[in-house]
Amino acid sequence: MTGEECTAPYIAEVGADRHVNTAMALPFLPPRRRHRTTAVALILAAVLTACGSPRESAGAVSFATAVDDYLDGFARRHPSIAAGNGLHMHDERLDDFSAEAVASEITALKAARSRFTSFDSAALTPDERVDRRILLGVIDGWLLEQETLANWKRNPMLYASALSDGVHNLMTMEHDTPAARMRLVIRKLRDVPALLAAARTNITNPPRIFAERGLGMMKNASVMLQNDVPQAFAAERGTPLMDSLMAAAQGARQEIDAYTAWFERDVLPNANGDWKVGGDAVAARYRAEELIDVPLTDLLALGDRELKSYQQQFREAGDRLAPGKDPLETWLAVRRLHPRRGEVVATTQAIVDSLTQFVREKDLAVVPDGERVVVAPAQPFALGFASMHASPPLEDPPVRSFFYLTDADSTQPVAAQEAWLERYNYASIAITSAHEAMPGHWLHSIHMRKTPGKVRRIWIGLNPFPQPSSGQDGWAHYSEQLLVEQGYKNGDPRYVMAQLSDALTRVCRLLSGIRLHTGEWSLADAQRCFEREAYVATPAAKREAERGTYDPTYGGYFLGKRGMLTLRRDLQAKEGAAFSLKQFHERVMNNGIAPIWAHRQLLLPGDTSRVIQ
Repeated sequence: MTGEECTAPYIAEVGADRHVNTAMALPFLPPRRRHRTTAVALILAAVLTACGSPRESAGAVSFATAVDDYLDGFARRHPSIAAGNGLHMHDERLDDFSAEAVASEITALKAARSRFTSFDSAALTPDERVDRRILLGVIDGWLLEQETLANWKRNPMLYASALSDGVHNLMTMEHDTPAARMRLVIRKLRDVPALLAAARTNITNPPRIFAERGLGMMKNASVMLQNDVPQAFAAERGTPLMDSLMAAAQGARQEIDAYTAWFERDVLPNANGDWKVGGDAVAARYRAEELIDVPLTDLLALGDRELKSYQQQFREAGDRLAPGKDPLETWLAVRRLHPRRGEVVATTQAIVDSLTQFVREKDLAVVPDGERVVVAPAQPFALGFASMHASPPLEDPPVRSFFYLTDADSTQPVAAQEAWLERYNYASIAITSAHEAMPGHWLHSIHMRKTPGKVRRIWIGLNPFPQPSSGQDGWAHYSEQLLVEQGYKNGDPRYVMAQLSDALTRVCRLLSGIRLHTGEWSLADAQRCFEREAYVATPAAKREAERGTYDPTYGGYFLGKRGMLTLRRDLQAKEGAAFSLKQFHERVMNNGIAPIWAHRQLLLPGDTSRVIQ
C-alpha cells in the first residue's frame, strides 16, 4: 500500500467493560477474549491523503472536507478499526504493517497535523474548534504509538487483531447483505500473506506476555476461519459463493498455521522484551488521547484517595444488608443470587427493560420511541460474558443492536456452571446493563446520531490505540453510579455493593497502569491490588493486572467518570436553579464521544480549570 499520500481484539473481556460495537485492532491489545467481540477497543488514526501542500490554505477546503479526507486515509490504513465505526470504504483490505507503510503513515500523520493546525480558529465553529483539538491529540497519540513506542515491532497481538477483528466485523455487522460481506471476506483474506510477512519481519524480541497472547490470538484466528465463518453465513451453505469463501479461508489458514508454527518455534522461546513504556509515555498518552494534562503523581493520589472512599462505602452497604457480618462474606452471598442456567437472557432482558422504565420515570434522559435494547444469546462464534454490539453512529442506515450474553455451558461440571452464573447475579447484571445498555453505551450511541460532524461520532471501544475512552467509557461508568445514586431498586444495598465492586476495579486499573509502567509495581503487586483492594477473584485479578502491560491508560474509565461528576457539579453551580439533570445528560450524550476536556469546553465555554480533580 504505497503511494497513498498522493491519492485524494476480537478479544473478549469480562465484566461491565464489554462494549463492542465492532472489533478492532489495537497495539496494546489482548488475546481474543470474546469481546468486541470487541470489541472492543478504538482510532482515528489516519493519514491525510490529499496531494496538496501540508500547509494547504484553510480557505481551499472546508474543515468537514479535511476530516473526510483524514477518515478516508484512516480507513485505508486501518480498515478493521474503521469498519467498527461505520466506515466501510476499504472493507476489502487488511492493514499494511510493512515498515514502508508505517513510515508513510508517520509522514502523513505529520502532514495531517499541519493541515488541521493551518485552519484559522476564528473561521471554525465552536464544535469544529473542539473537534480539531481532539484530532490533534489523536494524531499525537498515534505518532507516539507508531514512531516512538513502535509497538508494530514488538506486539504480535496487533497483527492477530487486524486479521480476526477485520473478518469478525464482516461476519457480525449487518451493514450489507451476507453475500456482499462474504465477497469482502474473500478479498480481505488475499492480504493474509502480506500481513504475516510483515509480522515475521517486524517482530523482534517481544515481551513474553505479548508473545504468548499474540500466538494464542493468531491460533484462534485460524480456528475462526475454519469453524466460525461458515456458521456466520450458514444461510449460504451449499452455494458456489460459500465454496469460494471456504477455499479462501483454507488458504489463509495454511498461511496462519505456518506462521504460528514458526513463531512458537523461533520467537516464543526467546521472547523476553520489556513491556514497560515508562511514566513519560503514559503521561503523554493521557495528554494526547484524553487531553488530561495532570501529573501522574496527582492521578495516583486521586486514585489512592478514592479507593479508600469506595471501600468505606462498600463496608457501609454490606453492614446495611447484613449488620455485623464481614462485608466480603455478604458480597459473596449476593453473588450467589442469580438466574438458573437457561434463564440468563430472559432475566437480563427484563432487567434492561426495568432500567429503561427507571430512566423514563426519573426523567434522566430521553429514550426515543420505538428504540429498545435487544438482549440475545451470544452467537456460537462470539462467546463471552456480556457484550454490547451497538450500531455505530456513522452507520447509515443503522444496523441492529444486540446485547449478547453467554449462559452457562451445560457440558461443564455443576461447580463450573455455578461459578460462571455468579457473574450474572441480579445486582451485577443490572450494573453491567446500565454500563452497556441503559443509560450507558447503547443510549449514548442513539443520541450520537445527532452529534455535529464526524469526529465525536467515532465509537472506539477498548483502549490501546489512542482514543478518548474517558468520554466513552467514562459516560458508561458514570451511568452505573447514576443508577444507584437515583435510587434504583429503592437503594437496595446489594446494587450499591455491585456498583462499588466495579468502581474499585476501575481505580485499581488507574493505579496499575501507572505504577506498572513506571516500575514501581511488579505484575504481582498489581494483581494484589485487584485482589486485596477491589475484592476481585484471583484468576480475574491476574487478567486485570496483565491487561495493564499492554493498556497502560485503562484508568480512563475511572478518570472519565470522575471528570463527568466534576463537570456536573461545576455546571450545576453555574446554572443554579436552572440546572436540569436530564438536560445535562442530553447535552453530554449529544456531544458524542469526546475527552472530558471537550465536554467542559462545550458546556462551559472558555473553562480553564483542571479537567480531573
